[in-house]
Amino acid sequence: MIYTIKKMSKLLRGVNPITMNISISDIYPDKEDIIGSLELAGNIHKEVRRQLQPYLKPGIKLVDIAKIIEVKTMEISNKDKSIYGGIGFPALLSLNECAAHYHPKSTQNNMVLKESDVLKIDYGTEVNGWIIDSAHTISFDPIYDSLLEAVKEATYNGIKTARIDADIYDWGIANKEIMESYEITLNGKTIPIKAITNLGGHNIKNGIIHGGMFLPCADIRNKMGENYRFTEGVYAIETFGSTGSNIVKEYGENTLYRINPDLKQIPSQNKQMYKLIESNFKTLPFTDRYIEIFNINNWKSQLNTLVKNKILYGYPPLTIENGAYAAQYEHTVYIGMDKTTVFSNGMDY
Repeated sequence: MIYTIKKMSKLLRGVNPITMNISISDIYPDKEDIIGSLELAGNIHKEVRRQLQPYLKPGIKLVDIAKIIEVKTMEISNKDKSIYGGIGFPALLSLNECAAHYHPKSTQNNMVLKESDVLKIDYGTEVNGWIIDSAHTISFDPIYDSLLEAVKEATYNGIKTARIDADIYDWGIANKEIMESYEITLNGKTIPIKAITNLGGHNIKNGIIHGGMFLPCADIRNKMGENYRFTEGVYAIETFGSTGSNIVKEYGENTLYRINPDLKQIPSQNKQMYKLIESNFKTLPFTDRYIEIFNINNWKSQLNTLVKNKILYGYPPLTIENGAYAAQYEHTVYIGMDKTTVFSNGMDY
């Protein structure tokens, strides 16, 4: 059974979205049209961002930001043809020292965005299985401007220089040098901005958000084998910067999951849970907030079992040390023979 729209309404209680004036149902591309699919998913992502903007003020709950992104994505997307209302992956809303992979839990519904926060907003939109993966960072205090600018410039240099046969080692080193040419003054102390080295971009395959390639903002020469170069395809170009450590560590419990795409057979245990996940999300990422509304007994322990048995991948939050701040910028691109096309760039970033 597909629970998509009726059940999703439970997630959106208390949210009053701006009425949409656009419809895309009649312009859905063919499944074979990769560029058309990415263009449409990119336009959906940009429109959701535009309509989200008025809500991004101190005092809003993180879970409400997630809900707004979800409802607006579903409003614009073709509900009959998209996998889960067009949600390529749930909104990741990572605060301050958390660099990535944080989605608000139902038990933390009172977490609010503060004027002193640095928030990474990272979410996906989907058309024909093709995912637009794009992220930006917001802050209300200009003291963090240099951190945001450093990461943005490194990401945009990565986009500008990504091309077929470009050496990814040299590419990553150049992005790192750009980011680390910046510094920031916090509490009267000048701090060099560091590129986070164990987080980075990746290629994207149809239905698969992480296609197996790692695109670093770092010097990883001799760590990925010889002749590590860009080829034609879809990539998420992203960089992360830090006012503290240059590495992230897993911290906290999983709230983000996806099916192992290499799974050969349906598991004998937790078969009902697996079938529910596969029928709703295919191989797209999902969050336990979505599973919770399906009212399955012991749903969390079942998810943990599926992760333990490598039927699901689990993604816990990734953080630097307390008291430090991380920023992120990201766009999805297609590297072709004659040019690189950016699908998610807009007037905002």
